[in-house]
Amino acid sequence: MTAVLTSFSLVPELQHYFHNFVLASEVNRDIVPPPTDIAELYLPNNSFISMLFNDNYSQNNYEYKYIDQTNIGCIPRSAIARLQIYPGSWKYLTLDDSGDNVFGLQPDDFTLLNALLSFRNGATDSTSWTFIDSTSISFVADSTAGIYTLYASYNTLSTTLSKLIYLYLRLEILDDFSLYNNDLLVSCTTLIESCFEAYLIDKYFNFMTNRNPSLIYNCEQL
Repeated sequence: MTAVLTSFSLVPELQHYFHNFVLASEVNRDIVPPPTDIAELYLPNNSFISMLFNDNYSQNNYEYKYIDQTNIGCIPRSAIARLQIYPGSWKYLTLDDSGDNVFGLQPDDFTLLNALLSFRNGATDSTSWTFIDSTSISFVADSTAGIYTLYASYNTLSTTLSKLIYLYLRLEILDDFSLYNNDLLVSCTTLIESCFEAYLIDKYFNFMTNRNPSLIYNCEQL
């Protein structure tokens, strides 16, 4: 049976990492109620969702396909108690390489996820990265030489998630916040995009509040 993401679906790692994000968030503290947590015991190690939200992600790959979990014994009781509010409609989705691309990830998403994987795996030095504005989207990694080249531009990326990852990488690697318009949200359709943009906004906030004051104020005497 094909797995489908609906408003009655629960993806445990998205629930867990967004729960942790909301509790630790500077911007969203006491504004966005945290979802019920799912214990790490029930989480996969190499989900692309974990890679998006876990700053300490250390796996050397990621998976993105999901199946409907039909074995009740594999679903935490706390999740079952909540899901049963929607009898006959709920789905508990678990990571499985034989499953389906329920989040509808596209080629640009995979390109930027691959770039994010290199960043998560320790390629954080700005001198190792080259960002080249290009209408042709690709990522070239030479981990032996420590050289990483991302061919992309914000306006030519075709998906919201890829745009958000692009903004995140430019912020974290280049200290570049110039492309983000905080008057207009990038995400507007899917839950994972909205969650990741909330995470990104928090990163922008922390970056701006921790900058050297000389970058914020003109301290020259008039």
